Amino acid sequence: MSSSTALLPKDRKKTDHTLVSLQFIVSVYLTGSLILIANYDVEQNQIGWSTVHFIRGSPFFPFLAAGVQWLVLIPNNQSVVPGRFEYYFLDPEVEGWDNASASIMAFAGAANFDFKEVHTNASRPNPTSDTEQDEAEIFLVEGRPSENGRSTILSVSKKGEDVEILPKEYTAAGKIHEYGGGAAFVPHGGRNIIFNDPKTNLVYNLDVSSKSVTEVVTADPSGKVLKYADFHAEVGTGTLAVRETHFEDGTEVRNEIVVIETSSGGASKSTVVVTGADFYSHPRFSPDGKRVCWMQWNHPDMPWTGSELYVADWNDGNLLQGKYVAGKTREQAICQPRWAWDGSLWFVNDPKGIWNLYKWDPTTDGVEEVVLEGYQDVEVGFRELKLGNTTYIQLTHTKWVIAYCRKAVNGLIVYDTVTKDVTELHTELVYVEFHGLARVSDAEFTVIGSTAKTPPALYLIDITKPIEKQLLKSSASIPLPLDIFSPARSISFPKTHGNAGTAYAIFAPPANPDFRGIEGTRPPLIVSIHGGPTSHESPALDLQAQYFTSRGYAYVHVNHTGSTGFNRAYRQELNSNWGVKDVEDTLSCIDYLANEGLIDRTRVGIRGGSAGGYSVLQALVSHPKVFAAGCSLYGVGNLKDLGAKTHKFESHYLWDLIFPPDASDEDKERIMRERSPCFHAQRIESPLVLLQGREDRVVPMGQAVEMESVMRGLGKDVRLVVFEGEGHGWKRGENIRRSIEEEEGLWGRTLVVGTARL
Repeated sequence: MSSSTALLPKDRKKTDHTLVSLQFIVSVYLTGSLILIANYDVEQNQIGWSTVHFIRGSPFFPFLAAGVQWLVLIPNNQSVVPGRFEYYFLDPEVEGWDNASASIMAFAGAANFDFKEVHTNASRPNPTSDTEQDEAEIFLVEGRPSENGRSTILSVSKKGEDVEILPKEYTAAGKIHEYGGGAAFVPHGGRNIIFNDPKTNLVYNLDVSSKSVTEVVTADPSGKVLKYADFHAEVGTGTLAVRETHFEDGTEVRNEIVVIETSSGGASKSTVVVTGADFYSHPRFSPDGKRVCWMQWNHPDMPWTGSELYVADWNDGNLLQGKYVAGKTREQAICQPRWAWDGSLWFVNDPKGIWNLYKWDPTTDGVEEVVLEGYQDVEVGFRELKLGNTTYIQLTHTKWVIAYCRKAVNGLIVYDTVTKDVTELHTELVYVEFHGLARVSDAEFTVIGSTAKTPPALYLIDITKPIEKQLLKSSASIPLPLDIFSPARSISFPKTHGNAGTAYAIFAPPANPDFRGIEGTRPPLIVSIHGGPTSHESPALDLQAQYFTSRGYAYVHVNHTGSTGFNRAYRQELNSNWGVKDVEDTLSCIDYLANEGLIDRTRVGIRGGSAGGYSVLQALVSHPKVFAAGCSLYGVGNLKDLGAKTHKFESHYLWDLIFPPDASDEDKERIMRERSPCFHAQRIESPLVLLQGREDRVVPMGQAVEMESVMRGLGKDVRLVVFEGEGHGWKRGENIRRSIEEEEGLWGRTLVVGTARL
């Protein structure tokens, strides 16, 4: 048998129909090359028949040829794609199905939103005045897969009502470093929004009242591509921004800090104020507009391996000599510098091996640690992959709201600068978005976050009653049945492969209230490896994982050596060992789950995107007997080629990850070949699916094409699917859905009981 579910209905009944919704009952019979479908309309009490032909090469053929007995077509009455049917391949034993998985698939496709940034125009309170502040407005930058990945701007009220204020012809997104971030900026007390449109690479001003858009920065007349992001301004200043310049002649991309100034006549100009380093982020004016801070770093560092913090005086549109404050090349990593209202400069650094808060006093030129009593083991900073991160904010003159991370789980605390008290906010949130916090009032703030049971959402939280967090907007546009979700839990396990130690993961067992596992079996396992590799997964609700747990699969995210959310030592342990220790930790995780009786170790599939896709290929090459199948999403197959062709931001990232510090040129050539899966594809014994965006500039499409060509030349089972108009990850709803369907087909023919290893 071949199937994409490993569940039986809890109350089995001998019947020839399958309940799929309140309105339709469908029966399916296979006769030769025809599928006969019986449709029973409950309301009309009528039965109708239709037929579906299948041919070799159609989406149905691999399943029908393998002996599938049932195919359910679910009418798409959710109106995600009008007139389209959702199809699911079910086990021959399964005689019923529910709407839950259909809802999850609909959510994972075109019916969801991607919350990117939250902003408010809250004014700073005047400590010498009792004048009541104006009500702050909340603005949300929202990605829409249903609109080809367009990002728009919404005005959201405290009652949870939202209105789109960005005209349809515009999109608000950053593209610097290819990963973007810092797309928009809202001045304190202002009713205008500065944003970048990646379609034109121009900067615009959105008037909130009239919803009119005007150009702030025009196209470069010489033909250079100028990208802007990470904006900031104060009253009476211009607008600071990070600018990335791409040259037509192939000259290396240049990153700088500029100030954008608009004259009384409306004309604007951009002037470079900081240049010379390879990269910049977080240019910020002090509240009085007299100083500027920024962070910078140079190759071969990434911002989370070594970066520096600088300040300089700002005088009449000119930035004076920069002064070093903190950080250290190759040894300390700065995150999120932020001016306090009293003129001190707060920032995150890790000189003690863990990201903690510090502050610089301009009157003494001294730096001191902000000690969060009882939370010295947590990380306050997050990797600076994108621009504009905001995970701690000032709420009053004495109170700060801070998002922290303890072993890949986020939480929120309030820190009082006078009493030094630290108060946990019990919100149930386990994940906070990188640009997820914004002040609303002295007691309120907004946060983009997820719980273990609810998808990403925008909440309003009052620090006096945080448990009553108010939902302003959910990223799910259709109702999701909470009773079918499998609560994910953090686990730790001993490293049984490679060096001794402990590694971590997020595990979710199969769960569905209407179905049970097949008697006498343990569930198959899907192993997911996160990208980065300097990243991590949290126990927040993951709809793609839940789609599979609701269908009988166990699902685990491995937070292998090198992951964030723990400490610097754990991150750096992957150095020189990418493609080795990440795979070893994955094997150790499988050992642990199997020994605990939670999974069937003979039915394990592995999937991952980007760096996780590389780990997938490495796992299939180095341990071909362990995995029944693999799916690499925009993963790396040839390290040398990637190093030569990837974008500037990550062009030196590989060297720390794969080379020892003292490696000779000869050693580097050998290591790159040894750890490039495309040169060892003959070892792969399992089916492999490669999913790739044609416009990907981070991991170019040639990586997947080469891997597919090599495997096909060796007679291996391989399938390459190219997504048109997509880059490094999917933004369009139809492609998100197609990606899940491709994975489901792979797991259905390789992991379900009775399927043959092809």
